[in-house]
Amino acid sequence: MYEPEGQQEPNIVIAELDELLDSNDLRALSERPMDELRALRDRLSAIEVGLSYGRRMAQGRLDILLSAVAAHISGGTGTASPLVAELSGALAGQSRTQSIPRPVREVEIPDFADQIVAKLDEFIAPSLLVEFNSVERTVLVEAAERTSAFEQAISRTRHEVHRVIDEVQDEIITRYRTGVVTVDELLA
Repeated sequence: MYEPEGQQEPNIVIAELDELLDSNDLRALSERPMDELRALRDRLSAIEVGLSYGRRMAQGRLDILLSAVAAHISGGTGTASPLVAELSGALAGQSRTQSIPRPVREVEIPDFADQIVAKLDEFIAPSLLVEFNSVERTVLVEAAERTSAFEQAISRTRHEVHRVIDEVQDEIITRYRTGVVTVDELLA
């Protein structure tokens, strides 16, 4: 994945995603049966859920790290208490819209998401985020940089998964629009 000593770019390895992309010729989607297209879309959507979870974990960790660095610079208390108190406001400020939020869907987080969180823990132990005054500022800054790079790698992978899901979905929609498949067949 990510090598701290080198300039290697962080990489997200998801075996199921690699297998899906290797075993499915995306240029030949029009030749695939409809049930296979739906199954492919559903598997990719499950992978996207895991990537979204991992990305949110990385973003949250990065917010904490940046707040810890800011507290170090300003001579703050060195505990997570003020950060936790401000967390709801910080998260609310990231909301894109003032509309009523969509209901939360119950989804199962794929196992690989645990690997993403474990990788984040390698950058800086979660226990150090609670009492960050015992951590040198340079360690916090390095952890923030690594976390940011890792979050960007997750985002790139997630965008790629979205692109593939869109291709599969476009093929499904095309079949309905052209009459190759009907809604009645779907309901049968």
